[in-house]
Amino acid sequence: MDLNFTAKTVEINGETHRILLQNENGPCALLALANVLILSPSHTKISCELIKLVNKGNEVPLGELVQVLANIGLQFTDKAGTDINELLTILPQLHKGLNVNPKFNGSFENSIEMSIFRLFDVDLVHGWVIDNRIDDAIKEKVCHYSYESAQRILTQAADINSGLMKEDNSKEILDDAMHIELFLNESPTQLTDIGLRQLREKTLQNTYSILFRNDHFSTLYKYKDQLYTLITDFGFKNCTGIVWQSLGSVDGSGDAFFAGDFSSAKSNDESPANETERGFKNNNRSIKEAHQIENDSELARRLQQQEEERLTMLETKRRNCHSRKKSESPPKKEASKRKSSPAKVKRSETSKSECIVM
Repeated sequence: MDLNFTAKTVEINGETHRILLQNENGPCALLALANVLILSPSHTKISCELIKLVNKGNEVPLGELVQVLANIGLQFTDKAGTDINELLTILPQLHKGLNVNPKFNGSFENSIEMSIFRLFDVDLVHGWVIDNRIDDAIKEKVCHYSYESAQRILTQAADINSGLMKEDNSKEILDDAMHIELFLNESPTQLTDIGLRQLREKTLQNTYSILFRNDHFSTLYKYKDQLYTLITDFGFKNCTGIVWQSLGSVDGSGDAFFAGDFSSAKSNDESPANETERGFKNNNRSIKEAHQIENDSELARRLQQQEEERLTMLETKRRNCHSRKKSESPPKKEASKRKSSPAKVKRSETSKSECIVM
């Protein structure tokens, strides 16, 4: 059965737009890309067909959305360094999962998946960056790693400590692994203070991009030197007064919901309150507790806390799984030739609260 997106009408700075919402286990990378093309003034010339499709009704079939995006991509057949055939082959697969590999210096490892964003002239950014205020030697050890290469080093270090592997540079591997694990433990939401500051500085005023954070892709906008992410969760489909969530802190304590004109969303609006109740019921929270939320900042803080707890649980499961696999597998005679499988930056499709990395 074809997946459908839900369309929502919003007003942004006095202009009416139709955006796409994130359904359960929906493809968030495809969604974020489509919403950037819909909202960005710099993409107006190429997105007419896409806007027309979204304006047709309340539901947008995945197949039709992919076809329209493919038609847009065909307009760039003469773009230097672009393999259109390869990109158009990958595009229909975006709803199944997209692997991107962030580097801890603020960039991404180059891949065919990254070429999709370049094809549409849409920036993909992240703020999972090692703090430059720490010791230069430690920063140097961590900043040249990506998420996947860091996972490989951690796996090698675990094998060295358990006696399954011995390398000439074992001491260096163990040292790097120690600093990498410390950095990962201190940035469970894949965002750091220095990364957030760099996002503010590098993002141009009044421009749209795609933010990768917490294994999720969001539509990002900079307005009056502040960063905002577009609210695309299906639970807010009836909340016309909530369009943005500010991105002002790593832990969510400084974040709040905003209307389309970037004024504070009304906390006494009945629609957001009803949707808040729904969200808390889905997380085994009582309606009474939901009513006790007095403002949007508190709601944002609670959502952030839930996300951090969930990510910690996932990381614990990953480590336990890795430990079981090692205990079940007998040591190989040529341990130095073992290859570790890189961990993919991907969400499970079985949990409603998780998003397929796309």
